[in-house]
This record gives sequence, structure tokens and C-alpha cells, in this order.
Amino acid sequence: MVPVRLLIRGFRQFVMAAVVAAGIAPVAIAGQWQHQSPNWSVWERAAQPGKSSGSLLILFPGYSVQRTWAEQWAQALMASPAAQEVIAVWVFAGPETVFYETRTLPTQTSLARLRESREYERILVVAHSSGSFPAHLWLNQLASISPLAKRYKGRIDYVNLDGGSGEGLARGDLSLGGAALSLAGRWFAVSARDSATGSFSANHADILALAQTHPGKITHRELQVDSGCGTGAEWCLHDALINRRPHDSGTFDLERDYTIFGPDHPVNTDWWPDASSH
Repeated sequence: MVPVRLLIRGFRQFVMAAVVAAGIAPVAIAGQWQHQSPNWSVWERAAQPGKSSGSLLILFPGYSVQRTWAEQWAQALMASPAAQEVIAVWVFAGPETVFYETRTLPTQTSLARLRESREYERILVVAHSSGSFPAHLWLNQLASISPLAKRYKGRIDYVNLDGGSGEGLARGDLSLGGAALSLAGRWFAVSARDSATGSFSANHADILALAQTHPGKITHRELQVDSGCGTGAEWCLHDALINRRPHDSGTFDLERDYTIFGPDHPVNTDWWPDASSH
């Protein structure tokens, strides 16, 4: 079974200068991104009185998504009420290839940092599309580091947004291993269904299969979305899990869907674990 089918087709890039010229500004948050590498950046919230701990949010965006685009997604999430307990954010670039054959993201380096950092109350790992593959690798690697596995057992939440399972891919390290699954807190496999057309997001079947493969560990959530996507526009719905109203009603538009948020294109947080428990 090979998930995330041929995401390459139809990909177009849009220039941010045109966005600025149109008067649409990216969401801003206080503080600066600390660039740990070309493929990884870190942001921390200023200390809040009376709060000694909080959550770490880790984002693994989809194939070909630039780190700076994913930072805009992170900023939109951090401006939402859902993220009020998040005190630090780690953002990675998307995989260079759909199935992440290169394994070039600094997952081991980030885990070394996590081992030396303060302890977080919870860790929320969120992966979109092909980002599920490096996310699974990261979770597998964390599970192999005994101090981290002991520290965070049951306190790692994971949300797979219309991605894949990694089953059947080379080397076997891009699917969730038993050690990683043993750490599970609230784990969700999420797909989207458009409330107007009844169409499903592109990897709906793969998301269902992932949850069915790990009953009791991973719960499937089918989000009902009013996306504006056309009938059968599965790749538009694929991005509706990032941006409630994707910018192209016929397909995906990764740059704009990850970077341009506002009243007409609100960030989607319906998949957030706290929201999904209601």
C-alpha cells in the first residue's frame, strides 16, 4: 500500500511579492524564528506569569513546502485559541520528494536538543501529507532514546493530516514502529469531507487504513469542512486541513494555502487534539 499518490501533478508556485502587493499580510507573532538549519527553525513564546510548563508543537509540512511557508502556518496556529498552552514551536521543511527517500531533515539533531531542553508538559506532532513520513521517523527515533521515551511516554500527541502510513516504503523506518506506538497519547488520523459536495480529501482511504491498522492507538477523524472546493477536487480538500478555504477551488496551491490566512482563509484547527475530544 503506497499512500500520498502523485502529489507532484499540477504543482504551481506563486510569488509572495504579488501577495504583498495585493495588501495581504502574513500573520505575525511576537519573537523571532531561530534558524537551526536550512530545514528547521524554532520559536519560543515569552514567559508567562504563573506558568512553569507548557506544550511543544512540532510541524512537519507536506512535500516541497518551504520552511518559511510552514512558519506562516505555525504563526496562524499560534494566533488561535487552540494553541494557548503552546510555549515553543519547531518547524521543519517539507520532504524534497513525495516519499522522503533522502531523509535529510535534522530529526536526530532536534532530538538531541529535546534531550537537553527543559521538560514540556506535552508534545504535539502535526504532519500534513508527505510530512507524515519524517514525522514517523522522528517518533521512531525518539522511542529509541530511553531517557526521552521514559520522559514523554503517554504525553506525545500526534495528528496525521491526510498523509500516509509509510507502510511498504524502503527501509521500514517511515512507518510507525511498536516502540513509537507505545508512547501514544492522543493520536489521530484526519481526513476531510466537504459538507457541500460530499467529496473527500486525496488520502482519505490511506488515513482510514492507518487508523484501522492501529486500533486503540490511532483514531480516525473525518472533518466536515465548508471548503469552497469543487466537486471531486480532492487535492483542494487535502489543503483544507491547513487552510479552511483553500485558494484554488480545483486543486492545491501550497504556497498560498500555507502562507495566506485571514477572515476569508482562516487556519484550520478543528483537528487539534483538545477539539477532537469533544
